[in-house]
Amino acid sequence: MQKKIDYKNIKKIGLVARPNSNLDNEILVLKNILKKYNVKLLLFKESSKSLELPKYNIDELFQISDFIISLGGDGTLISLCRKACEYDKAILGIYAGNLGFLTDLKIEQVAEFFQSFFYGDFKLENPFLLNVNLKQKNGQKIQNYAFNDIMIKRNDRVSMAHIEVYHRGKKFNEYLGDGLIVSTPAGSTAYNLSANGPIVYTLAQAFILTPICSHSLTQRPIVLPKGFELEIRAKDCIFCIDGQENYKMDDFKSIRIGLSQKSVALIRPKNHDYFQILKEKLNWGN
Repeated sequence: MQKKIDYKNIKKIGLVARPNSNLDNEILVLKNILKKYNVKLLLFKESSKSLELPKYNIDELFQISDFIISLGGDGTLISLCRKACEYDKAILGIYAGNLGFLTDLKIEQVAEFFQSFFYGDFKLENPFLLNVNLKQKNGQKIQNYAFNDIMIKRNDRVSMAHIEVYHRGKKFNEYLGDGLIVSTPAGSTAYNLSANGPIVYTLAQAFILTPICSHSLTQRPIVLPKGFELEIRAKDCIFCIDGQENYKMDDFKSIRIGLSQKSVALIRPKNHDYFQILKEKLNWGN
């Protein structure tokens, strides 16, 4: 977990732009701003087809960059968070498009932000990821992580998912319906919110279970503490990590989920206000 940034010795900053978008103008703005501070901007090779800037594959970019800029929306940032955690590199989210819950820095604010940044006037937030421990039927174990959420849902062959959840070998609950969302606090404003799950403060050390279209009206979301590990069993279901990786539940002997010790470092402006973003996105007080 990256707890601080050596802002006085930043030499190279990597950038990953939203896929299939022409953000060359925004990239050039960033390049020219960083040039004033003698910092090189490096690109993920798929971020631009025309700009003549050094380009790298994603692992090379993380290896040689002091930190990474995510240029796009929340989806772009989420796709980078697990990689950032792997390389212990921080991420700065700059949005291009609609204001996101995670990316709240506008391109028009970047010059002012970096002026403050290189004086150490910024802050780091460290939201926790979900731990996903997969055990295949042959005994092989796979370790994975989710920044936003894990979704377990029925496949197209069945009309209803039957999901059993265990804690320390005892049945914790079972869910009949379309599926179940296991969400981090950072992911609580995503699919979890759409399924009527609670909003949980991004840095809280907890995670959320939210049923999707439950067959029973008594099934409600529940917030569980860090250190609480669950085993999830289900047949004829798939589970999806951060909306990007899909697996068949039937391929695994067991799946264990809990809040991880790992977190990702998000660079924020000093005046970043989580609750102000909620007010703007959800029209609170209007």
